[in-house]
Amino acid sequence: MLIDFAVKNFLSFKDEVSFSMLAAKSVKEMEDTNNVYSNVSVVGQNNLRLLKAAAIYGANGSGKSNLIQAFIFFRNFVVDSFHKDTLLNDFKHNQFLFNSDKDNASAFEMTFITEDTKYRYGFSIVGETIDKEWLFEQQADAVKESYCFKRMDGEITCNAKNFKVTKEAKASTRNNALFLSAAALFNAETAIKIKRFFTDSFNIISGVKDNTVSVTAQKLNESDDMHNRIVEFMKLADFGIEDVRVEESLAESITDIKDPILRKLLGGTDYDKRPVENKIKSWEINTYHKEFDGEVPCDLVPLNLGSESVGTIKTFAMIGPWLDTLMNGKVLIVDEFGASLHTKLALELLRLFQSKLNNGSQLIVTTHDTNLLRKDLFRRDQIWFTEKDEYGVSDLYSLVEYRINQATSVRNDASFSKDYLAGKYGAIPHFGNIQQFIDDYGR
Repeated sequence: MLIDFAVKNFLSFKDEVSFSMLAAKSVKEMEDTNNVYSNVSVVGQNNLRLLKAAAIYGANGSGKSNLIQAFIFFRNFVVDSFHKDTLLNDFKHNQFLFNSDKDNASAFEMTFITEDTKYRYGFSIVGETIDKEWLFEQQADAVKESYCFKRMDGEITCNAKNFKVTKEAKASTRNNALFLSAAALFNAETAIKIKRFFTDSFNIISGVKDNTVSVTAQKLNESDDMHNRIVEFMKLADFGIEDVRVEESLAESITDIKDPILRKLLGGTDYDKRPVENKIKSWEINTYHKEFDGEVPCDLVPLNLGSESVGTIKTFAMIGPWLDTLMNGKVLIVDEFGASLHTKLALELLRLFQSKLNNGSQLIVTTHDTNLLRKDLFRRDQIWFTEKDEYGVSDLYSLVEYRINQATSVRNDASFSKDYLAGKYGAIPHFGNIQQFIDDYGR
């Protein structure tokens, strides 16, 4: 589970900002774990109170997606930095650009729990070089954390008590790769555990090119139980769908891919005969609708998923990772959540994460849907905002820490949506003179 994440000098985040899933001590509503719905999970012997979900709001271009990109970079760098020596080649383009000082370090740090152990891991980058790297851990029965390793100025110091690693791992660590990644390759148990967390349990959906349609297709064929769960949810969503069936095959070329959605995601056309790398799996996905004789249902008629509405396709694409995350205690991050979805459907999807179906999982979304800014859905510590100043610098803050007129905190009975749109919390777009624009170009 994610506890917090900090980033500095990355895209529009010039100064360090911190995002937290730690429940605020001052907020107590909606955390009765005996109810069907609860917004808080109590974790470990220390009874750590962690939020099950969080939503990030802000104007277009304010930094919401940049925060998601920071999560993506962090995860990918942990998983791939040892194998891919080009990941930092163009990193300077990801640093904050609107400042004459280009030599500042970029820094990332995340605190998280996996397999009952809390870790605090981070690194900083100067140019194309790892400047510093550190890992601390705290066992479930420990009072305080202890260091696993520290890296500074090219020197790596390990704590032999809790981070056993070979000399080859140190010797093989390039200055543009993480020692953690190298240690995992050389079978350091702790490093393998952390890498497995980011590979298997930390998933991000961040745009149209994320091939989550195939993820859901694979999950649907995984077991009868998962098939039933996915189909039942599609029924609940009132799409008129009675069943979904998937035929799996191996594709050697783009034209062999039966499903048009997957073909489009790979950048192909109906007539594209380019070979597919390593013969990828292809799915033909059909939804089944009732056929009627007058008003009497008589049969089920197949319809290719590509012929369904955008909202139906998006819901199907999302529900596989959604249920997988809920059932298996994972972290899921979704950029632009709610696009093409009806507000009520988006609301029910969020409620799933705060229901008793949640098995130690967490959800983080960015969204523009202010209908979800409801005090019966989110607590104040679950609502976050990004705002960009006149110098192009993004800030990140939660509703629970926001002060109206620099003094008054936001009450838990406030009308979150109405007050946000009225500009009380900042993080909204500021339009110029629209009437002047109309007058100038309407002549």
